[in-house]
Amino acid sequence: MKFYLVPTLIVLTLAASAAAQVNHAELLKKIPEEFLTHVGGAMPGQNGLVGHNRDGFKASAFQRGATLTLALAAARGDRKRAEDCWRVVDATFAQQKEKGDFGDPPTSVAFWLCELCRSLLVVQQSPLAGDYQTRIAGLLPKIRLAAAWLAGQQAALIRADGDTPNRLFFSAEAFGFAGILLQDGKLTAIGKEFLARGLTLYREADGVFLEHGGGDSSYQAVNLLRLQEIAIHFPDPKLEAAIRQGMKWELTRIAADGTVSTASNTRVHPGGEKFMGAEKQVNVGELTLALLYYHLRTGDADALAAARRISEHYTR
Repeated sequence: MKFYLVPTLIVLTLAASAAAQVNHAELLKKIPEEFLTHVGGAMPGQNGLVGHNRDGFKASAFQRGATLTLALAAARGDRKRAEDCWRVVDATFAQQKEKGDFGDPPTSVAFWLCELCRSLLVVQQSPLAGDYQTRIAGLLPKIRLAAAWLAGQQAALIRADGDTPNRLFFSAEAFGFAGILLQDGKLTAIGKEFLARGLTLYREADGVFLEHGGGDSSYQAVNLLRLQEIAIHFPDPKLEAAIRQGMKWELTRIAADGTVSTASNTRVHPGGEKFMGAEKQVNVGELTLALLYYHLRTGDADALAAARRISEHYTR
């Protein structure tokens, strides 16, 4: 595979201080109510399990949807909903092994750690911060153990995910956000390495993140969401330039009626990749969320209009 190196984007700083951070909770609070049912994540059952795990724990990655719901609830000060979502945290860590993993592959653990740590950072900035201060403090040793295990799996992560930038950005967030929570510069440095590796798969000429060698309207959105979350906590103008160019390309794939084109996609298209036996579909939820993040962070009206078209089209 040909890699497109972007020197100006590789030298990124993941050493931003908390004082420099945009308030992630405030951003989530500003998401218009009309979109919450489309981007709101999942609710765990009484046993704390979600989605593909509902009939029994299979992988930590399947738990991540409820962490987004936790973040949105905390941002809005919704104690009842946040408390219901916290069950997913307890249920997942009940599966943690002695070495820190959850019995599933490194990529799955990176997905979980990424979105868990993202959401805990949101909780710490939210109106519910005081309610969860003690619980988060008690969770940190378990997060440290999971992050240490994952740090020992870096070669496996690169082998599995080396041509999928979105997965590399998941790992960048997992290490980078765990580094913030744990005040651990070594984890932050690993996050920087995964971010730089992912950006070698960015094509500056047209803003495409190369998933399996080409553009993909669904995974482009996942890349843009992950990078915007990184940029919120680790501001960098070069990273913003990649997000801006990538969003321009993504907007060209959204039709006037809200349909998301899969033509020329490398992964999500008719006859394309399957997951658990079903053909993958456009990730409408994360695409909508990526557009809303961009609108709320930059004021871009086209992104908001596109989010509305998508929402209307896919809920008919």
